[in-house]
Amino acid sequence: MSYSGIGILLAILSSVTTASAHALLKAGKDKLAVRALIGAVGTVAMAPACLVVPLPTMTMLPWLLVASALHTVYQLVLIRAYEANDFAVAYPFARGIAPIATAVLGIILLGDRITIAGLVGIGTVSAGILLIVAGRSIALAGLIAAGAAGLLTTAYTVVDAHAIRLAPSAMTFVAWFFLLDGLIMFPIFVIARRGRIVSLLRSDARQGLIAGLTSLAGFGATLFALRLAPIGIVSAIRETSVVFGMLIAAFILREKVDGRGAGGAVVVAAGGIIIIAAAAFP
Repeated sequence: MSYSGIGILLAILSSVTTASAHALLKAGKDKLAVRALIGAVGTVAMAPACLVVPLPTMTMLPWLLVASALHTVYQLVLIRAYEANDFAVAYPFARGIAPIATAVLGIILLGDRITIAGLVGIGTVSAGILLIVAGRSIALAGLIAAGAAGLLTTAYTVVDAHAIRLAPSAMTFVAWFFLLDGLIMFPIFVIARRGRIVSLLRSDARQGLIAGLTSLAGFGATLFALRLAPIGIVSAIRETSVVFGMLIAAFILREKVDGRGAGGAVVVAAGGIIIIAAAAFP
């Protein structure tokens, strides 16, 4: 294989779990409460691991902090996008910008090598995602927020990849990233929702806990994949999650998905198949 087979499989796992976690976030009564619970699950789960994995090095530490900051801003912007638009619109638009930009930056900044077939697959994924949202009604505020979320996805993916490759072990970055995520997001929720904290956590407890476990599996898989395969490939396969997102939007969230959206999902799936084929048959 020209890319790590394990990295490809982890990216596929991430695509399924990412769509599920985002749908749970979208469906939450208070999305910030759900996101705080997601962070809390990650912190509780990874705190013991932080005691046994190698400590972050001084070289890695600044990148870990930058990654945490980027993810925090991304989550807050994404919540705004989900508050303004249907999941079937906001999610694909936010994800559609990332694959090509991430691939280019990975090649330029990290020295990743991607075959021509891999680049074709990445472009196909992006084209399919943009086809899904073409002509759909989207609020201006939501459009800006979703676009910003897409750009932030590109930024944090590049930073995450660099940081986890600098880490003394992959688990060092994974454990400390999830620890910091909860320690940052939960206080933001407490400050923003003071006076309603307990009631909001109670009403969204089930969704938040499930989303937290799903996010832990999905983004954890992404981080390991970024250490094993080029970030453009990982990003593109991960963004095939819009296919699962469209299915969730149609059959679970009961949102309208038209023929263009379904066709775009098929194009995205085709792009994912091209990438996987490029990895298996270089």
